[in-house]
Amino acid sequence: MRLVPIAFESLGVRSQATLIETKDCRILIDPAVSLAPRRYGLPPHQLEVDSLNSLSRRIEEEAKNVDVIIITHYHYDHHDPGYVVNREIYRGKKVFVKDPENFINRSQRNFRAPKFLKSIQGLPSSIEAADSKEFRVGSTSVKFSHPVPHGNDERLGYVVQVAVSDRDQTVLFTSDIEGAPREQHLDFTLSVNPNLIVLDGPLSYLLGRAWSEETLSEAVRNMERVMRSGLDTVIIDHHVLRDLNYERVLSPVIEIARGTGVKVITAAQYLGLEVQNLEARRRELFKLDNRPGKLTKRMLDLMGEDR
Repeated sequence: MRLVPIAFESLGVRSQATLIETKDCRILIDPAVSLAPRRYGLPPHQLEVDSLNSLSRRIEEEAKNVDVIIITHYHYDHHDPGYVVNREIYRGKKVFVKDPENFINRSQRNFRAPKFLKSIQGLPSSIEAADSKEFRVGSTSVKFSHPVPHGNDERLGYVVQVAVSDRDQTVLFTSDIEGAPREQHLDFTLSVNPNLIVLDGPLSYLLGRAWSEETLSEAVRNMERVMRSGLDTVIIDHHVLRDLNYERVLSPVIEIARGTGVKVITAAQYLGLEVQNLEARRRELFKLDNRPGKLTKRMLDLMGEDR
């Protein structure tokens, strides 16, 4: 099995776009990119916009040869109704989406999900709600969790987790569980017994606002449990890379991982690249080079306040 992180915070944008390839099929999960509309009171820097453009093209290129596209929920850094990533990526593909009717918040049920589904209408070979289902292609199994809360707060909706297994390996894509602050975030993780996890990490950059010290502690404790579950590798990225001090936040988890032989890395490091956490460094970028990003109307449309 081959896993390729395509777009993540450590690569310069808000995203969790991931390609998983087995001998039977190629699967693209959450093919979207976004930017924070404001950070430190500043708009996106031009380097962030450059990354957005570059990685959206990379998603389009990788999508040409995939068999299946999965949308785990309807935040704009996980799905795109044609704002930046071309809708043609869905043509002829089997598409599995978070159920647009059940276990979903009002914004996603009444606006985002129907808008997205309408935008790709007539393009996929099939569209199916994924929640709690499993499908097989040859020796490859793709299993979806029951919907779990988007982090510690159901107001942000629900996500489905994805486990891809062949005869040799299981890869788990957690989607936005925000570092697993709740017990139910771990149920699917521990049941599928993965070798590799793509985990989004806690919302430490919102500590004192949307997140409390108690919630962060719960997330860290649960991530420590994951490190003891027989893994080989954990890619921790996405939300936690929006924090300049992400290494300090993750230090207890990394310490446990060392003791259990688990490799903990970012998506960039998994690819052998330098971490480019541009959003977290936005203040620094503007000090070095005062270049606000040139944003099109479509770019602005996708930059919702999704945390």
